[in-house]
Amino acid sequence: MRSSFLGLEVSKRTIQLSQKALDVTGGNVSNAKTEGYTGQRIDVGSSYLNKYSYWQTSTSRMALAGQGAIGFGVDQVRDPYIDKRYRESTPYVAEYSTKADTLREVENVLDNITTDGLTKSIDDLKKAISSYAERPDSEELASIVRNQAYNMTNQLHSYYADLENLKVTNLESLDASIEDTNNIIDRIVNYNKSIVKEYSAMAVGKLTDPNYSVTGSYGPNEMLDERNLLLDELSYKGDITVHDNPDGSVRVTMGGIEIINGEKYEHVYMKGSTKIEGEFSSELLRNYSAYDSAVLRWTSGDDVHNATGELKAYTDLLNGNGVYATGYQNDAYGIPYYESAMNAFAHTFANYMNYFNGAVDINGKLVDPNRLLFNTVEYDTYDKYGNRLAEYEELDMTISNIHIADSWMKDATMFGQVYNEEKDRWELSLDGDHINQFTVKINNQALEFGGKGDYEGTVYDYLLFINNRISQNIEYNDSRHDASFATANALLDSRDAVSGVSETEEGINMLTYQNWYNASARLMTALDDALDRLINNTGRVGL
Repeated sequence: MRSSFLGLEVSKRTIQLSQKALDVTGGNVSNAKTEGYTGQRIDVGSSYLNKYSYWQTSTSRMALAGQGAIGFGVDQVRDPYIDKRYRESTPYVAEYSTKADTLREVENVLDNITTDGLTKSIDDLKKAISSYAERPDSEELASIVRNQAYNMTNQLHSYYADLENLKVTNLESLDASIEDTNNIIDRIVNYNKSIVKEYSAMAVGKLTDPNYSVTGSYGPNEMLDERNLLLDELSYKGDITVHDNPDGSVRVTMGGIEIINGEKYEHVYMKGSTKIEGEFSSELLRNYSAYDSAVLRWTSGDDVHNATGELKAYTDLLNGNGVYATGYQNDAYGIPYYESAMNAFAHTFANYMNYFNGAVDINGKLVDPNRLLFNTVEYDTYDKYGNRLAEYEELDMTISNIHIADSWMKDATMFGQVYNEEKDRWELSLDGDHINQFTVKINNQALEFGGKGDYEGTVYDYLLFINNRISQNIEYNDSRHDASFATANALLDSRDAVSGVSETEEGINMLTYQNWYNASARLMTALDDALDRLINNTGRVGL
């Protein structure tokens, strides 16, 4: 015969279990809007006899059956596979979004070069040249030509200043992203420490046995939620892979480099050099100038080689120099590429005008410094003895240093002169044919821009080529972002469907657990009545 109070003990445990189930349900409802919260449930199982207790008879084991339910622990409703897929998709969202936004700023800086920007400046220059061709002896019209050329150089200077400012802005954004990455890593490591301590108290047996892992055990659910939220944030920075350690901590690799393992971790930083000279407004610019690119490394000494993510987006934007890439730069189309492309325009266009005016030969070698229309600022800089600080061929004309030559500043009509072979000198021609030839050639002459096979065509075609490349890059990154965003959102919805809190489901659970509680209480009442009959009425004759 079983113990008289066994039924009451079973009913008591069942009431406590149903009460705890209601508590857990209430906690889920309370955290329905909490970011990163994972729905929880109490795992319930049937209590049973040990069938290997051979000292008991079959009858006694039967008498002790029906010992009710027991709660094993409070578990999280989470799917690791969805977590993995979600963290694989989010870095692409960050990368393409960052690139598209910055390239739009590049497009704004260049100010629609095929419409209102540089193309219009060339058109204005051609109009001024055409007007001057009608009266080559007019110093006023010749000055207008030079002024239009001067305006064009100023526009190129403004492109340089704006692109440099954009570069600095992205450097600061990269620096903020690096700091944020390191902060997230530190917080994950701190949670690793705390979670391991919690597991050491909750799963002692598994921690002491090297053949077991606490993964899947009942643990500090709220801490696990916070760590998972940080892992999601870290996935925006780069392509990460997360592995569970037996002690409850995690191991994280980014771009194939282990950056977290329990309490061990690596930080990312921008590599610099103390050898670089000059004045810089910040250490950030000094580090960038050291290699003309942003070189990211882990404190372990490994280079950062992310396949995607926010860090990769910024390094591509700051290091991407297309066919002009050297050193630590890469072949992406970032800010340096568009600066190099505009430098190629300034160099090729100015050299062609100098060649047309007899200052350089077809290879760009200086033959007559007095015929220069354009040169660099440095070329017209002299030392105290009156010597030039640099030779013409030593300097590359760029959008930062292109300059109206002193020879053209002294004589605006120089552009209208033609070479008289008999007199071996340049003279002003009054027919204007020589001047008109320039407008014809600038429309039709195919030029090689960049010298690296980037493009060969007319000036107008080249500007259209640059504009199209920007537009195509923006369109590509936008389309890739939309596709990645849709994938990430679909996975997030799937994760919410599994791990999120449904107020409707929790409402049904509350009714279920309340009925369970009521039934358990009613069972205790029935058992109490039975015991009352047994104790107070058994053996009393006539009652």
